[in-house]
Amino acid sequence: MKTKLFLLILLFVIPFGCKEEKKIEIIPTEDVYFPLYEVNEFPEILDQTKGNPNKIIIRLIDTVKQIYQSMSEKEKEMFVVDYRFLVNEKGRVDKIQVIKSKHPEIDKIVSEVVKDLEFTSAIKDGKNVKFIFPWGYEHKMLSTLNLNPPSQESDQNIYFVKVEEMPEPIGGLYAIQSKINYPESAKNQGKEGKVFILAYIDEVGDVVETKVIKGAGYGLDEAALEAVKQTKFTPGKQKGKPVKVQVSIPIVFKLQ
Repeated sequence: MKTKLFLLILLFVIPFGCKEEKKIEIIPTEDVYFPLYEVNEFPEILDQTKGNPNKIIIRLIDTVKQIYQSMSEKEKEMFVVDYRFLVNEKGRVDKIQVIKSKHPEIDKIVSEVVKDLEFTSAIKDGKNVKFIFPWGYEHKMLSTLNLNPPSQESDQNIYFVKVEEMPEPIGGLYAIQSKINYPESAKNQGKEGKVFILAYIDEVGDVVETKVIKGAGYGLDEAALEAVKQTKFTPGKQKGKPVKVQVSIPIVFKLQ
């Protein structure tokens, strides 16, 4: 009887004694890829073609367009690909994160094209840092993003993030803040925060599309999006010519 009891105790003790303790990995700062709105100095695409540095991006756009045009109307309406290029301190793409895509053939093409893409370093607090470069293409906008100022060969549907005259809300940030409808649920819970909105501004200063790139929750994201959509901007310009530009806008929610 004692022998059986001893064996029974062992059956319970051994599994628990061998269980490994779960460890949470701590990632050092140098392994972090920063979003573009957090860097102090924007990176630029290097001119590896000895001509127009936008050729690699335009090549990517043209390839995706060809696939898009071969789709049925129903497929076109649902079409969207969204990626994040993870770029190291030396300006080379380390990894590609697929945010949204149902097209493995396009994913493969993107990975093959961006291996030739090279940037100047992004600077944060005086140091070269890794950064995240968003790139997407969808039915609603049929456009993409580029870091460099437009050139004569640039695709007309590219939204740039760096031009000589950046778009500004007419009336300043107050014009956006005045349009914000602070959610009652957030007020009742005493919720405050800052929401970063990515706004696509066309050549006449209209907001074509908006996205949340860093949210605060509690309905604040939706309120910020709506306020930006209702705002008119001065057009972005390069060499005096109006161009499409994408800008990140911080919206602060603070209770009185």
